[in-house]
Amino acid sequence: MVKPQIVVRLSPELLEKLNKYAEQTGASKTDVVIGALSQYLGCGEALPLNQKLAELEARVATVEALVKVS
Repeated sequence: MVKPQIVVRLSPELLEKLNKYAEQTGASKTDVVIGALSQYLGCGEALPLNQKLAELEARVATVEALVKVS
């Protein structure tokens, strides 16, 4: 299935943040943008699988840190 494409213009600062985030997480810029739009528009079920996994890993790390403090 072919997915439609869109073109957006970003400020250099926002593009730099997008690039850094994608590099840090190992996600593609497309997946980051899709994930951000999905969350913003309230349709989290459309999140890419790797982003769902990254969010779960972050939540687990937070819980583990809380358990160690207790």
